[in-house]
Amino acid sequence: MTRTILAFTGCLLAVVAMAQGGGLTGEYTIQGIYSPTLIDAQKIDLRPQPIDTILPELPVRYELLPVRAEVPAKVDSIAAAKLSVLAPQSKLYKGYVKAGFGLYTTPLGELYYDQTRSRQNGFGIHAKHFSSNGGLDDVGPSDYSTNSVDAFYKHFLRDHEICGRFLYDRRRVSYYGYASNDSIEDALNAMEMPEDFRKQLYNDLGFAGRLRSLYTDSSKLSHDVGLEVHSYSNLSKSRETNMRVTAEGRKTIGAETYGGQLIIDNNAYLGELGDVLGEFRQNGTLIGLVPEVGTRGTNYLVRVGAGMYIDALGTTTFHFFPKVYAHYSLFDNILIPYVGLEGERQRNSFRSLTRQNPWLTRAPRLQNTSKLYDLYAGLRGSFSQNLGFDVRVSRRRLEDMPLFINVPNVPFGDRMDVVYDQVDVLDLGGELNYRQGESLSLSARLDVFTYSTKVQPEAWNLPPYELAFGARYDVRNKLILKAEAQFLGKRPAYRASEPLVNGQLVVGSQQVDLDGFLDLYLGVEYRYTKRLSLFLDLSNLSASKYERWYRHPVQRSLLLGGATYSF
Repeated sequence: MTRTILAFTGCLLAVVAMAQGGGLTGEYTIQGIYSPTLIDAQKIDLRPQPIDTILPELPVRYELLPVRAEVPAKVDSIAAAKLSVLAPQSKLYKGYVKAGFGLYTTPLGELYYDQTRSRQNGFGIHAKHFSSNGGLDDVGPSDYSTNSVDAFYKHFLRDHEICGRFLYDRRRVSYYGYASNDSIEDALNAMEMPEDFRKQLYNDLGFAGRLRSLYTDSSKLSHDVGLEVHSYSNLSKSRETNMRVTAEGRKTIGAETYGGQLIIDNNAYLGELGDVLGEFRQNGTLIGLVPEVGTRGTNYLVRVGAGMYIDALGTTTFHFFPKVYAHYSLFDNILIPYVGLEGERQRNSFRSLTRQNPWLTRAPRLQNTSKLYDLYAGLRGSFSQNLGFDVRVSRRRLEDMPLFINVPNVPFGDRMDVVYDQVDVLDLGGELNYRQGESLSLSARLDVFTYSTKVQPEAWNLPPYELAFGARYDVRNKLILKAEAQFLGKRPAYRASEPLVNGQLVVGSQQVDLDGFLDLYLGVEYRYTKRLSLFLDLSNLSASKYERWYRHPVQRSLLLGGATYSF
């Protein structure tokens, strides 16, 4: 076999050598046994295989250290909890009546009647009577009375409230500011004189209407429009008709607020001086426009505006007043310093003057007041959750401010008249309030004034300082104690020429200082049931006949008791 392979190999090599040399051509036949052998090939498997992109989750092992912390046991005392279960809404009564009687023949009657709760409308009425025979010695008859009725109706729309109000007020006062004895009273009673020489009646008939928005979204233009009309007259046939229209608008855009107020005040006044002097008229319209813009931050508030007025009382005048206010909050509203500058034109009407001083002459002259400026700065805040304070210093100038002086009316004593002057006022004041839940509330305020006038020697009847105090204590909603105190310092008063007993006149006038006074009030109310209660009020505990106005002393201690009932 070996030989055969060698022979075959040698022949194959000779053929290849001849083929390469190109010498031999043709066909060759080789005889023998051919046994081919196939060798196994190493092939690469290239079939596709899927690749999974999700990695397999590795097992996580948690091991705990065999360590134990020792926590000592501690027991704290827990205060007992108080559970108060209240009704969602307390019960309301539609009616409330108050009746009482006191010294100097002083009856009191008061009635409230309301609709209670309603989502659509509301109405109510308040009526009151209070009178007294005075009971003052050594002066003229001093009886007085007050009767008033106030009725209202309001209707609720989707975003607005419409309200109407009717008012009637009747007040009677006596001109008792003269020295009285039996002979003088007999002589006066024997004389035929007009009814208004011994007393005065003031009748006030009014109507008011209001339309205001109730938007919960501050970005909308909120508005408040009001109309108020008063027909006011006295027993001396002086009368006045006043109509006042106010319109306010306000809109908030981000941190800024834009707003303004329009005022139209028309007043028609007819003063009756008597058959000899006749009558006079004073008519005028006061128009005011007060634009304002403000911005508010986390701790501050700034408002800037102006007051522009046209006053047509007598001659037409124009008035401009700047308005600025700013405050800054410190220590999370614990302390709030503030500064401001204000000014405005103020209406003095027959109604406003006689409400301030009802013993004026039958027809006082009218003149409007300009608050040229009121520059003030202060600090308010709280010492604790229950105790708050406010201290303030201000400097203001009032042009044509009304001051009251005494003028004689023969054969009577003094009545009072009004004069107008420029008055500068420096006011240093402070207020303190304390409140403990619903059971206890205390308040105190002190103001110290310094005045300077332009024409008059003094700022007549204005006090140099004033102290007021109030307290209320509720004992388990069963017994209510109230206390109020007011102290005014000495006040300068103007005393004009007046008749003597023999009929001769004193030439000239003089200044009289009215003594300071303390007026203390105490009140007690005992609620027998939720609907029935008893009350007792005691005014002027010092029993002093002090004079708030010259020759017009007040009553001594007035004791008034009665009951209230809800139905």
